[in-house]
Amino acid sequence: MNPTGIAAPLERKDLIPALIGAGVSIFFARIGLFAFFFLAPLGFLAFRHGRKAAWNALLFAVAGNALAALAAASSRGAAPAGAFWGIAYFAIMACVFVWIAAPPPNSPLRACGAMRLIAGSCAAALLLIAAFFRAAASPGFLDQLGAITDAIASWRGAAGADVVQAALLSDITPEMTLEFMAAVMLRGGALFFSALLFFACRQFSFLLARLFAREKPAAENLLAAFRAPRKAIWALSGSLLLVVLASAANIGGLEILIWNILVLCGIMYLAQGLGILQFFLARAAVPPFLRLLLLASFFIMLLSPGINAVLLGGVALLGIAENWVPLRAPETNGTPSTPQAGD
Repeated sequence: MNPTGIAAPLERKDLIPALIGAGVSIFFARIGLFAFFFLAPLGFLAFRHGRKAAWNALLFAVAGNALAALAAASSRGAAPAGAFWGIAYFAIMACVFVWIAAPPPNSPLRACGAMRLIAGSCAAALLLIAAFFRAAASPGFLDQLGAITDAIASWRGAAGADVVQAALLSDITPEMTLEFMAAVMLRGGALFFSALLFFACRQFSFLLARLFAREKPAAENLLAAFRAPRKAIWALSGSLLLVVLASAANIGGLEILIWNILVLCGIMYLAQGLGILQFFLARAAVPPFLRLLLLASFFIMLLSPGINAVLLGGVALLGIAENWVPLRAPETNGTPSTPQAGD
């Protein structure tokens, strides 16, 4: 008997979707344009065909991707060990995502969906940082950065950038770009990217499952009832002060740690703010077409430079405000996180 209910033998009607989902996931992962969507087929299986299909598809996908990576390395005449990071990245990211979308019922790590997403993002961030620094140490990486910088400068020049912008772009060296990327990755960039990737793939796969299912799939709502831990407001406030002090004292390791705590708190309050928006949309009985239009508008603004920073900041502030203003139905137990919270 399999106590977890995963990786169990599949019936024939479930085997074909698992194999197809695994194949689509491998296909997305190995082409540049849609590489970020390689997790969505696994989420689709979780919501459309159930936990068992998703976990078995994960096994097929990890094995198939490993074979494809080794075959690609062999065709280039490269050593098989060179494919290790690509195989590890796919396997770990896919495993974490399936755990987020369809956790085993008896797992000791089972928690609410939003906390699974946050915990999985922390693990994925460590993987992304390790992969980034390994890539940065490889021969030719700086040359590739230089080529990308030159292409951006040429594009901006052709688009009519002013003289000041053109001069600034021409002064950017590959070393400066690498240093900036490393600083952003270490100071919460990898964590925020992982959370955004998992959330986007989870929501996209759920929407696809609803679109192609005869019966609407039931799924845990990540956001509508999510509230950040009550003491997170103190962690956010303290990290804001400590990151300034650590930066002024030039304590690099401590500054990096505090930045990641700050970003983690920001992600939790961003999720709480999104939950508040979702709560009011549900209460307002918004028609499906208008709901879809609002969702599309939100994602368009999310992809617009400058606007997205204001948008995300405003939503996070909305989540923070709930520490003092009961924007949703108040909880029936527990104590407020700050003296006036929930009054």
